[in-house]
Amino acid sequence: MSAATAFRRNFSHSSAALASKTLKIGLIPGDGIGREVIPAGKAVLENLPSKFELKFDFVNLEAGFELFKKTGTALPDRTVEVLQKECDGALFGAVSSPSVKVEGYSSPIVALRKKMGLYANVRPVKSVEGIDRPVDMVIVRENTEDLYVKEEKTYKKEDGFQGS
Repeated sequence: MSAATAFRRNFSHSSAALASKTLKIGLIPGDGIGREVIPAGKAVLENLPSKFELKFDFVNLEAGFELFKKTGTALPDRTVEVLQKECDGALFGAVSSPSVKVEGYSSPIVALRKKMGLYANVRPVKSVEGIDRPVDMVIVRENTEDLYVKEEKTYKKEDGFQGS
């Protein structure tokens, strides 16, 4: 079973089934601001109104440029394995991008997306109550190509058009 299938399997439950389940969430602060926003995100989940009847169990995981500088790996196998085998979801903070090429380093978030088969960034947008012109839409962005490719380059395709 692929990682993406495993993740989807965990989220195919009905609302009633989710209410009786404790969801295991991987916490990956990463670098910089991630160390501030992940604890805040965890606090939000922990303080959801009881009407949602959701319970969470959290597991701390590692990834990022600072980790790479210490250990030589930006995305430990353990992080991927725990997410694939044990977690129902994850909160990923931020990763630093060095301004110059660093031998052996590549973005752990891009690698994680590829290993987990997570290609879509889905952003629901809904206005708060009291807005005169309400907004209710979903923005979907592909997350493993275009600006996220490891090496930026262009080439001529066989049909003469330029690709990247």
